[in-house]
Amino acid sequence: MTHLDRRRFLTAASCLAATAMLPAPAKANGELVSPAAMRVDIGILFDAYASLHPGLYRYLTPAGFHWERQRLDRWAATPHTLGDFYLALSAFTASVRCGHSFLNPANQTQAVATTLFGKPDRLPFAFTWLDRRMIVTADLGSGHSLSAGSEIVAIDGIRSRDMLAKMLPYTRTDGSNDGRKMADLGIPGDADQPMFDVLRALLFPSSGTSARILTRVNERTVAITCPLLTAATRDAALRNPSKSSPYGWTFKVRGNVGILTMPTWAVFHEKWDWQGFIDTSVDTAIDRTLSGIVIVVRDNGGGLDCGAAIVARLIAAPLSGDAYSRHVRYRKIPDRLAPHLKTWDRGFKDWGASAIGPDAAGFYTVARPGDASDTDTIQPKGRRFAGKVAVLVGPKNASATFGFADLMQRHRLGTLIGEQTGGNRRGINGGAFFFVGLPGSGIEVDLPLIAYWPETPQPDAGVMPDFTATSRVGDIQAGRDAALARALGVASSRTSRFPDW
Repeated sequence: MTHLDRRRFLTAASCLAATAMLPAPAKANGELVSPAAMRVDIGILFDAYASLHPGLYRYLTPAGFHWERQRLDRWAATPHTLGDFYLALSAFTASVRCGHSFLNPANQTQAVATTLFGKPDRLPFAFTWLDRRMIVTADLGSGHSLSAGSEIVAIDGIRSRDMLAKMLPYTRTDGSNDGRKMADLGIPGDADQPMFDVLRALLFPSSGTSARILTRVNERTVAITCPLLTAATRDAALRNPSKSSPYGWTFKVRGNVGILTMPTWAVFHEKWDWQGFIDTSVDTAIDRTLSGIVIVVRDNGGGLDCGAAIVARLIAAPLSGDAYSRHVRYRKIPDRLAPHLKTWDRGFKDWGASAIGPDAAGFYTVARPGDASDTDTIQPKGRRFAGKVAVLVGPKNASATFGFADLMQRHRLGTLIGEQTGGNRRGINGGAFFFVGLPGSGIEVDLPLIAYWPETPQPDAGVMPDFTATSRVGDIQAGRDAALARALGVASSRTSRFPDW
């Protein structure tokens, strides 16, 4: 199960609710997309999803899918801006309830990205959502020294709570696990184009170079004006590069515990030896006889299966790495779709003999030995670390990190601390992707190809941590990290490796 951003490596809702998800036409943001162009794109996208998406009907019924098509066709009867069309398609992909099915901002062409979210309109602070309140976590150049824990009540006269409600219908998740939606709408996110920025630019576009902010600190409300930043300027303020890793990975020793922090596993391009980094970190823990290791992946949306390299250093015998079988909807893509599908592996276009079936439901079981994205059996490697292991998890863990959290808990390799993960124990989709190019608008849509099915029926939820530790406003104000403190306590104990659950 892998992260969706791989391009760099190369029942229906009520009619009223659905109508609310369709943006009204806006003619002030550039050239309109014609009805003919939109309907061509809608036809290609729905054909691709119906023919190839393995999890299309896990949460969305066939009748719901058909209704979504009719709804979009009716909406596309008049011209709309590119931004409105992007939102309309996003409402559809969100209805699939698949965390890997969306209009990935990072995978759009430069022309589309520049038109839709290339303006200098970034807010000069980082924030998280707590109880649907926008809470500042860092000032990034507001000019007003916004303190951590401050609440942003309104932006340009629009209540932040109302902004959130307007954005949620366009945001991805797996099944009913909506914690992922909230996590994705914070700043910083784990993407170059955080979803909050994308949706704010389309739903609440800025008209100038500054924003009017209503902030509340200790029950006192203050109105301020903040400059808006370019994406590059704010990214530079957000980044905290590590000298030991181009991806911000660090390994630090605190007392008798090692803390391995990995903000991302999207390490596709660099020649940097990430496996060597993991091995060196574990070797250090062994050489210094540390009592435990805390693995921090709570803000990590996924990427390569880096977790297997960690597990290999914790086990004494081969371990089955996946409790999910893999299935696809096709053996070979239809010729009519070939011109519109891009990917990094031509094998995804024709699975050949590796696709076994079809079964009565039309699915093929697929097995591709040696695929780096799927680890069937993890072999022990090097010296085994036998100390305590704690893993900090959260709703961002919706892909490879979801699988890692599930594996660690299922095999009792470590203690999970934090919040319910993203993803879904009922199964997720991923592993391989097509990027569906829509010629009428130039928009591209991510389409996952492999469905992961659990061996036995599972709840519509993520992985629950062994110990729940959530962030509170008081913790942010005081600079406390309750989850990390709990993890350090677990990892520093020299009693039995596992707590009594």
